Amino acid sequence: MASQKSHQKSTLSEPLSAATAALCADRYCYMHLCADRFCNTHLCDTEPLGVKQKMVSMCKLSSKTTSPLQGSPELTPCKTQSTRSMSSSSASLPTVEATASPTVAVAPSIPVAPSTPALSYYRRELPTDLVSFTSAAGRKLFKESLNEGYAEGYFNLAGNFTVQSEPAYCGPSSLAMVLNALEVDPGRTWKGVWRWYSDELLESCRTESDLKANGITFDQFLCLASSHAQVVAKRGAQASREEFLRDIMYVTQRDDVFMVLSFSRPVLGQTGDGHFSPIGAYHPESRMALVLDSARYKYPSWFGDVDTLYDSLQPVDSETGLPRGYFLISRLDSRLDLNLLESSLLASNSSRSEGTAENLAERPSGAYPIKISCGKGSSSCCSAK
Repeated sequence: MASQKSHQKSTLSEPLSAATAALCADRYCYMHLCADRFCNTHLCDTEPLGVKQKMVSMCKLSSKTTSPLQGSPELTPCKTQSTRSMSSSSASLPTVEATASPTVAVAPSIPVAPSTPALSYYRRELPTDLVSFTSAAGRKLFKESLNEGYAEGYFNLAGNFTVQSEPAYCGPSSLAMVLNALEVDPGRTWKGVWRWYSDELLESCRTESDLKANGITFDQFLCLASSHAQVVAKRGAQASREEFLRDIMYVTQRDDVFMVLSFSRPVLGQTGDGHFSPIGAYHPESRMALVLDSARYKYPSWFGDVDTLYDSLQPVDSETGLPRGYFLISRLDSRLDLNLLESSLLASNSSRSEGTAENLAERPSGAYPIKISCGKGSSSCCSAK
């Protein structure tokens, strides 16, 4: 058996003269035989020279070793082509230099399994105190949540669920699925003639390279979301535990307002750091909320204890020096209960003076900012972390 070193050397230097052309429709088609392995690669090109160029790197892509084959590495005609088509078209083929070579038996075609990168992961194990949405326990929690009316917005979110397209795109991804769930028209095309939200189309204040590396902060999410919807933002330290629970119960009973969490994964026993994801349901008896994790490649959707979720909002973001929190997002033309603004970052003293929870059931539409600019380079947004 030839050594790996000599095998690669002879493969890379073998001239095309060891090949015999065969017509594959209007292309030249070859199978490659190695001295110590069979490279299961179908080399096909419009020109014989193209096959020779492909041959240079082909053996490096194959890792399946079979019974040793005798003879020098060479190109032979693809055995899948019919003799009739090969012979009938031989006159039209360009001349390819051919030399005599030993008869080599063709090894059976063996599928080549894709190699797994040395440093890669297929999901993470969910911490034991979190309940996977698709588990038997998770399904039971969801059914009971739905029966009690605390999963009204779930189907809007599930029908528009978006797995973040980049590891740091949890913020834009969560916002995109909420905006699509609210049926907000983005006013710009996504692909073809269709207008639709996707995370890569939500331009933040950061450059694309910075966004892919670091994601967005709490205030940048607020600024970006406010350009497309009505947003109430609450820092973890400014909303009480009771207020957080009340807001979860409120949004899960409606389909016109959604909650997106900005939380710290380590508090929940997960790997990573800050993360954004929307809430999909609430189970009153167990006091657990369903988090539709936007990093589905890492964790499934899961139910978590509301008190622990509240605790995950408190850690300080190292980039901003401020705690995380959550957002209540609805359409610009909707009206939210005034109670939701108890600790809102958007509620100013002047706007609060317009009414109280006792004498004004709903917030006047004029009290909300219609739009906050979040264009790249905007000092009103980009200066804030």
